Order: sequence, then C-alpha cells, then structure tokens
Amino acid sequence: MAPSRRTTTNNNSGSSKSAAGRPEGTDGSDYKYRMTVESKYKRAAAARELLQRMLLMQVLAAFVGWLLHVVVLSGGMTSACSVANVVSLLSAIAGFAGRARAGRRGMLRVHAYASLSTAAVGVGLGVLSGWKDGSLVAALPCLMSALANAGAGSTTVVLLSS
Repeated sequence: MAPSRRTTTNNNSGSSKSAAGRPEGTDGSDYKYRMTVESKYKRAAAARELLQRMLLMQVLAAFVGWLLHVVVLSGGMTSACSVANVVSLLSAIAGFAGRARAGRRGMLRVHAYASLSTAAVGVGLGVLSGWKDGSLVAALPCLMSALANAGAGSTTVVLLSS
C-alpha cells in the first residue's frame, strides 16, 4: 500500500511530500501562482464597498435634508426640494436592491439615472431657493442631498462600467 500524501516521512521512503512540507517536484517558487484573486475582482469588491458607503451617505443626506426642509424651514411636504429628497431615498433603495445581488444590474442603472438626475434638479432647486430667499440656509438641504446623489450616482456608473 502506498503511503498517503498527508504523511511526512523521509524522501528515501518514497513519500510524496518533502520534509519541509512541500509537495515533491517544486522548490516553493511557484507560490505566486497559487490561490490568487485577479485584480479586477479586487477592484469590483472595493467598488461595491464604496457604493455601500455612498448609498448610506445618500440616505442620510436625503433624510436630513428632508427634515431640515420640512421641519426647520417649514417648506412643506410637497415642495420641490422635499420631493427631490424623497426621490433620492427611493433611488437609494433601488441602489441597495441592485447591490444585494449581482444579477440586478437594472436596479443599479435605475439608481444611477435617478441619483444623477435628482442631483441636477437638487442643485437647480438649491440655487433657486437660495437666490429667491437670499440665504444659504434655504439652499442647504437641496445642495447637501444633491452632493450625496452625485457621489452615489457617479460611483454606480463606475461600478456598472467595470
């Protein structure tokens, strides 16, 4: 009966492993080629992690922007800035749904389009409300949410292109 591969014996006895624990026929210099993860998969994992952070930031900014606009500034529930923050929350939900499974790239596309368009609308509304009221405080909720939407949307576009 031939000795098993797990036993370590002398090389003279016909074992398939050397005394150092390496399989016979190698000098150990091929370690670079074993069990490596390709760099594209590492980049994709890093991009997904960044997307998770950006989505959380988007939700936080939209919720805080909505609260600031509705409660502090008494802008009302149906004002354009409040609606933009609600759309931002909905696009973040689509982003979380698309991030959860690799096969839902359509949800990530919806998130990217909704986030980037809401960012453009948020900047426009922030500038208009700041110009109309003459203060930066009125523009802050829309601009804060727009910045978070732009970051999350552009991260999603980069993730989709890779």
